[in-house]
Amino acid sequence: MSDDTQQTIRAVPSPSADNVPPEHHMHLLGRYYRHVEAGRKTTEVRVAAPNKREIEVGDTVVFHDRDTGRELDVIVHRITPYSSFEDLLRSEDTARIDPGGPPGELLANLRGIYPPDEEALGVLALAFDHRPARPGRPMPMTAEEYAQTVPHHTVYGCLYIRDAHDRPIQLRSVYGSRLWQFPGGNLDAPDEDPLQTAQREAVEETGLALGLDAPKLLLTHFMHAGSRLPLNKIGLIFDGGRLTAEQLGRIRLDPAEHDMWAVHDLATWQELMAPLAFARLDAVELARRGDGPTFLTTHT
Repeated sequence: MSDDTQQTIRAVPSPSADNVPPEHHMHLLGRYYRHVEAGRKTTEVRVAAPNKREIEVGDTVVFHDRDTGRELDVIVHRITPYSSFEDLLRSEDTARIDPGGPPGELLANLRGIYPPDEEALGVLALAFDHRPARPGRPMPMTAEEYAQTVPHHTVYGCLYIRDAHDRPIQLRSVYGSRLWQFPGGNLDAPDEDPLQTAQREAVEETGLALGLDAPKLLLTHFMHAGSRLPLNKIGLIFDGGRLTAEQLGRIRLDPAEHDMWAVHDLATWQELMAPLAFARLDAVELARRGDGPTFLTTHT
């Protein structure tokens, strides 16, 4: 719906290019602009003045907020002419013209904007959708430059596996603090995603192909950087499922990474593990049962 000063801006074509549609500029009062901005208003009503008759389906309309000077662009996908505002309002969805406005007042509002001699030119319903019409602005910096402005991080992927009684299975690391771990590891292959990393590492660390049937993501783990770990770390822990007794019997550890594997209930694992490490195990199990959040934040 137009502003209440009856002012329109003459249709202005964009810079000439075979594949660039013409641009038409229109001012809106603030409340109507905000309805367009929020996706609620998708039909604009104008009288069929000569410059508005130039608009064609596929053209760009740039709406200007009279209150703030903001602007946004849309693509016209339908133009329907009517002989009068009454005819238009009988056919069009008024909630798409003036969302939230009293339907009974819309005719009076339109005629308060456009005098009878302008309505006599005919009226147009310009319907538009939410596709952008103009190309996007250039990014303020290159991808390489942007990468230098944000904190760097590492990513890991793991599989949470259990025995037939749903008791967690973990591997004991030979490095550092000798932590108990899920099969998995850091994403260091350029073409892998975290699930593929978890699946590959599981084969390397246990000799078993695990998590092959589109496993469910159980937990996203964010670790803040600290003295032990200079980078933030993001982990994705997937449900690797239950292992049968036969599968457990085929576990073969890589001695360069782990020297033991074990199956315990949560109470026993809590006794064996450092509090921070157990917090992750406990969170994963709660998420698996649907009893807890699927996001965990810890500090190193």
